[in-house]
Amino acid sequence: MADRFLRVTEDTVFKLRPEQSFRLSDAEKYPVAAGTTFEIQSYAYADATGDFNGHIRVALKDKEIRGFNTWYVYSLDAQVEFDGQVVYPSEDQTAIPLLKVTRSTIFKRRPLQSAMLPDDEKVSVPQGQSYALLSYAYADTQGDFSSHIRFSLRYSQNYIQGLNTWFVYDKHAYVEFDRRIVYPPEDPNAPVLRSTQNTLLKRRPLQSTALSAGETYAIPAGTVLRLHSYAYADARGDFNNHIKFALRYEKDYVMQLSTWYVYEGHAQVERNGKVVYPLPKSAPASTPIYTGRGFKLPGNISTFYSDQPIIPGGNFTWGEATKNGTRIPATEEIVKNIIGLARQLQRVREQIGQPFQVNSWYRPPAVNRAVGGASQSYHLTGKAADLQVEGYSGRRLANAVMTWWPGGIGIYSTIPNLLHLDTGPRRFWGF
Repeated sequence: MADRFLRVTEDTVFKLRPEQSFRLSDAEKYPVAAGTTFEIQSYAYADATGDFNGHIRVALKDKEIRGFNTWYVYSLDAQVEFDGQVVYPSEDQTAIPLLKVTRSTIFKRRPLQSAMLPDDEKVSVPQGQSYALLSYAYADTQGDFSSHIRFSLRYSQNYIQGLNTWFVYDKHAYVEFDRRIVYPPEDPNAPVLRSTQNTLLKRRPLQSTALSAGETYAIPAGTVLRLHSYAYADARGDFNNHIKFALRYEKDYVMQLSTWYVYEGHAQVERNGKVVYPLPKSAPASTPIYTGRGFKLPGNISTFYSDQPIIPGGNFTWGEATKNGTRIPATEEIVKNIIGLARQLQRVREQIGQPFQVNSWYRPPAVNRAVGGASQSYHLTGKAADLQVEGYSGRRLANAVMTWWPGGIGIYSTIPNLLHLDTGPRRFWGF
């Protein structure tokens, strides 16, 4: 059996309950110095009711403190090691989810209407604020939180009124991981607008020369905008060969406006990777048409496109692996790793039979550092992807592929609807 240890990395306190220290009596907490190690029987960071408010629960082996062998410790102050290898946090469990506030709102101690809460249970927060999170949840065993997100702030300097756990209405904020929204989840069938060349967004469907500078906004080819809705005509007729669209997320509003027009010859609307407007012109079946951003890949002469499948006929695209062509692999070896992972992921996609959202695939070193990824992350070599499927938790997806997936499978205490899969050694974490 592996030697299992808890290593304390910062001066901290052990607690009998996973609460902030000031809420506990002296008898419920025990100071522990950085560098102290404890042999343990087991550990956990969550159970059926949810996470432990940013704490690890450990059962000490052959040792009691004040008559107890089970204690909690703040997860940023310690790590779990099996035979000298860190197993928690592991791989991308070190990556940091962010809460982004999209409009001025109220943080609440309970998920209720603001008018139902006393003043000391709510605080005003302005639009544009961003917070690093230790964890978040949108439901527990008793149900959802009435359209609220429950979140725990990661850093003590960001605590509000000395507290790290709050609720926020989910229409006023979202959770982001590796610069992509993970909650509320995106609908994979929701439409997106993709610009096929450099163009202008317009406030009215007219020639650019007929509009003032304040009525246009330039976007480059390959720009992808997530839509709430789109139209190419109304009761009075078409829009002068323009697409009218409304942006889905307030964070993407242009000049703080959601509704714009774009010339239909410069853009297209897609659902689940398929062009739905304008319909593509017919072409020989042997000559696929790719209209996404073009780029070169190391070791290859031809041009690749963001909407081009990695595996011919497959569901995963080069745009998903490279963040729409903004993360070009540095070496031919990384390109080969991406192709190898795509082959395995296609098996998962065919088994589940539903669209996948890729939240993170290849990360260059600078990006990996910026999002808080592990220093030896398999994302750095194109061998790892973080995925989600609407209606599935990360654990449910993991259970579906556990028996055959050849590499690493991980689930997140911080991001419960994400699954990490990689083509490194076979191993598991987070279960």
